[in-house]
Amino acid sequence: MPEARGIAVLEDWEIAVVDARLQEFTASVDAVRAAVVASVDGFALAHSATEQTSGERLAAMTSAMLALATAVGRELSLGTMEVLMLEASEGKVLMQSIPLPRGSLLLMAACGQRSVIGHVLWSARECGRKIQAELSGQ
Repeated sequence: MPEARGIAVLEDWEIAVVDARLQEFTASVDAVRAAVVASVDGFALAHSATEQTSGERLAAMTSAMLALATAVGRELSLGTMEVLMLEASEGKVLMQSIPLPRGSLLLMAACGQRSVIGHVLWSARECGRKIQAELSGQ
């Protein structure tokens, strides 16, 4: 399997698993307007949106934001970066890492301002756990 930066390139069946779990996540959380699962180097593997957005652009921004958050956490000796949340006047964004045995994937979910971020966070973590389990053969 060829290597990309951060994680081995996923096979077609693995991308299908990631896409299916992302679609389940976005279908189960009404507030999610856009979501993407990306490689750590910023390439979109799966994308779901209720509005016109670029999965590739969201993937690249998610990668950059999580790299910056990881650096801040390292500088402040906070341990492993798990979740980054951003709140703006018109919505909220949640970003998290999905650790895998051979690297990590990134999950980003953009929600409306009225979303219950605890529900979005719980659902995103469940999505990540399902992806981990299926891609790890558990």
